[in-house]
Amino acid sequence: MQSTLRGHVLLVSPLTFSYHLSISATLRSMGYAVTWWDERASSATWYKLALRLFPAMTVRWSEHSFLEKLRQLDPTSITHVLVIKGEGMSLRVLRELRKTLTTASMGLYLWDGVENVKGVAKILTAFDSVATFDPVDAKTFGWTYRPLFGRNISANKDIAAPVQFDWCFIGTIHSDRHRVIHRLRQHCGPLSKNFVFCYFQSPVMLFIRRLLDWTLWLAPKGTLSTKSMSAADVAQVVECSRAVLDVEHPRQRGFTMRTIETLLAGKKLVTTNKHILDSDLYDPSRVCVINRTNPEIPVEFLDQPYLPVHDSLRSHYSCEGWATELLLLQDNAKKCRPSSEDRATESPSKLEVI
Repeated sequence: MQSTLRGHVLLVSPLTFSYHLSISATLRSMGYAVTWWDERASSATWYKLALRLFPAMTVRWSEHSFLEKLRQLDPTSITHVLVIKGEGMSLRVLRELRKTLTTASMGLYLWDGVENVKGVAKILTAFDSVATFDPVDAKTFGWTYRPLFGRNISANKDIAAPVQFDWCFIGTIHSDRHRVIHRLRQHCGPLSKNFVFCYFQSPVMLFIRRLLDWTLWLAPKGTLSTKSMSAADVAQVVECSRAVLDVEHPRQRGFTMRTIETLLAGKKLVTTNKHILDSDLYDPSRVCVINRTNPEIPVEFLDQPYLPVHDSLRSHYSCEGWATELLLLQDNAKKCRPSSEDRATESPSKLEVI
């Protein structure tokens, strides 16, 4: 059985909803064995806060955790190391990965803007390739631009779901997201039919957010939760909605998975991300770009017939299309990998000198 495998991928990624499960399942369907590591040494709320606020204090514990995992791997079996975000990893750990997994290609993928990934400049030289979902970062730093993928979130198509909501939002609350949602609610008025589910990683995060954002105190009952919604329930709400709202981080230009999944599911997208206008996914029948400070959804947009996304784009924005491109990218980069002596003397990246 082992001889039929295309390779063995060490996937290091955040524990963000179930995205790592989707990626792992896709890689296995493509013929790869998969070992997954959480990019953080702990999923506890206090650790996540310490990683963001006091990264230097968490390094030693993180390094010990990763090096212990590395000792348990068969170094000859790993053909690819794919790191997503890498915020919890140090250069020391990555160099040990490189030293131990000598035949593996190593790639970094950023599904966040560089402004939101602490310490990324320190680890860039450890990778054969760097790709990002952010078109501006890609152009600025000379990285490969590769948008995210969309999972299948369609509900049961055998049963036609009646439309219950003009628009819906289901997602984690950060930055000014809830303020934008609040403004849109106010603009649409009390007669607007909408569904809002705001997720917070823990009661502590909800408490902190309430201290920073007064609109959370005005949120309708039942719209704030510290328990995530199941994929099946998300699919059902989307199926019953005319449009899905997406509010990207103010320091982000790349498209969220919500953006892609919405359009692949055949639903209209209402977004604050103006960069969608330059995307091959954009069509005025599918996408409405709104202003963060004065959001408005034109009635004619909701009433206009939806132009389906072409099958070629569906393939490109699938998880398999995403994974195939990233693994090929790092394999090709590995062939051009400089020697250890050359790497020690190579010039720092643009990001490192900013």
